[in-house]
Amino acid sequence: MTNSPDPERPAFDAFVAARYQALLRAAYVITGNVHDGTDLLHDALARVYARRSLIRDAAATEAYVRRAMVRAHISRWRRLGRETPTAQPPEFAAPEPAEWDPQLGAAMRRLPPRQRTAVALRYYADLPVAQVADEMGCSLATAKTHLARAMKALRQDLAQDRQDREAITVGG
Repeated sequence: MTNSPDPERPAFDAFVAARYQALLRAAYVITGNVHDGTDLLHDALARVYARRSLIRDAAATEAYVRRAMVRAHISRWRRLGRETPTAQPPEFAAPEPAEWDPQLGAAMRRLPPRQRTAVALRYYADLPVAQVADEMGCSLATAKTHLARAMKALRQDLAQDRQDREAITVGG
């Protein structure tokens, strides 16, 4: 049996090379850490590559990858539940992108997975709300609800963090 080269492989490789960092950042925001984000992205790329013959519009490949990431992430947290208990907390935090605000990153990680995913797609991937709903497989109203609740929680969390820092500065 001979391995014939895949004529579509160079185009997919070029897509991955061009969009990898943006997709990795989106995966990081969706999962809350670099390692899970990398795994999520690689799984999504493998799934999309395996089904690339079904993609009629090559320009839509990124949307397929994002949707695969969202669906895989939702499936994972449904299987595992909202928390993954460990015997010991990690000794170090995963490195975050340089432009990432540490307080915002911590606040994002405290959001429920669906809210975090909605925020990542809407504000990080800059998708319209209708497309966020479509990629998350929910109604427009549900996507708007996730976004509104997430933004309210983020505002409260960041305001509380700011108050805590001011109290330490004044009191310390």
